[in-house]
Amino acid sequence: MTSATNRCACGHVGTSCTEHALSSFWRSFVLAYMVRAGVAVFSRGVGLARSGRPRDALNIELLFGEKHTFYREEAVRLGMFLGSFTGGYHAVRCQLSRRTGMSPKRLALLAGGVGGFGSIFLKKNKRRAYGLYLMARLAQSGYANQKKKGRFHFWGSHWDHGDVLLFALSSAQVMYSYVMRPETLDRGFWNFIVRAGPIGKETLAAVRDNCNGKAVDLTGLLIPGATSAALAAGTLSGGMSSSVFVPCVPCAAMHRSTGCPSCASHVAQSSLATFRKCFPFYLSIHLVPYAILNARKALASPWKTVANAAAATARSTTFISAFVGLYMSTVCASRNAFARDHRALYYVAGVVAASALFVEKKSRRAELALYLMPRAVDAFVNTVNAKRLLPAVPHAELALFVAVSAGLMHLYENEPDTLAGFLRDTIRRFVHRPNAPLPKSASEAVLQACDDDDGAED
Repeated sequence: MTSATNRCACGHVGTSCTEHALSSFWRSFVLAYMVRAGVAVFSRGVGLARSGRPRDALNIELLFGEKHTFYREEAVRLGMFLGSFTGGYHAVRCQLSRRTGMSPKRLALLAGGVGGFGSIFLKKNKRRAYGLYLMARLAQSGYANQKKKGRFHFWGSHWDHGDVLLFALSSAQVMYSYVMRPETLDRGFWNFIVRAGPIGKETLAAVRDNCNGKAVDLTGLLIPGATSAALAAGTLSGGMSSSVFVPCVPCAAMHRSTGCPSCASHVAQSSLATFRKCFPFYLSIHLVPYAILNARKALASPWKTVANAAAATARSTTFISAFVGLYMSTVCASRNAFARDHRALYYVAGVVAASALFVEKKSRRAELALYLMPRAVDAFVNTVNAKRLLPAVPHAELALFVAVSAGLMHLYENEPDTLAGFLRDTIRRFVHRPNAPLPKSASEAVLQACDDDDGAED
């Protein structure tokens, strides 16, 4: 400690630097674990309640049994990452402040970079996805910083719907990869798109093979009664073989999930099915993290918290349902108009579907655009790497994460106004804990986090 008041140069009072770093690690670990596990358990509980037997939602075995705790590894990884990030950040900042006499703000760049090494606890694909997302946030914040100083601004940066344009371009790449190059997308993300949409993996594989000039086996893909009409549209290969060359996989195969004979009814049924499937997930996303990270507010106004989460969930689920409907409408319309398929169609369909973003609030549009853009960049880079057009760089995702962590923490400490409100509040929630003692249990860590609610708003 640096004075008789028992105050450290980096701002914490009443605790040693080591205890301060350990308390930051412990609280961040607990909060991150609770958020990830809470989202998984809540989603499953809502799903069980909607399954026709609401009583199952109270069944401990169905909620927490070994078969349903797939989230544990990811929750621990997330907790270790955020815990080591905040703990490492405070440890480096405290020690260097004491030894060099430099202000903590000047040390934020180095401390943030060291904290970024905590991302080694994440799987490689997660580390890359988070790193790209934070890179987009850093670019946004860096641009805001330079624009604030009057140094430069990009043409078009003042457009009202620039966020929708960014989302549309990202959507084009992602939805093309979803159909034509699924290996370039994160496996979990691709599976989410497949589950949310109406097209099964077998049908997607048939579309992909067809666009690559291969014969496709339509057996089992067509809705009942449609086989003869579909086969008549193509030329059989090899006599009675079920594999055929067709101009495009027919709508009868694309409608397999709903069994609807018409495209209009299929689109309507698909959108409705997406709404039902995604509602529990979006409700958990809007409710659980807020309730955990803002526990004091949530407990003070529980009904308001639930109502706000339900309203946001309805809007987000409507958005994803409209996205699916517009995507399928574009694909079916192209088949009906041209009776053939082309790779470029799936780029166009992604752009058209992106117009569904107008359903979301303005503040959410930018967030979703910056969420999807790194996925699109990742898919594009993976495609280029697969063609061996770029050299492979070992541990590139770790270096990226360390660099963006350093930049973001520098801006957070020195120019916080340039950070987006959501990002600034999230960093403050996990990092800014100057005077809390080391918690003795997970429960105490949560209670301390509740006590930080007011401080997070300062």
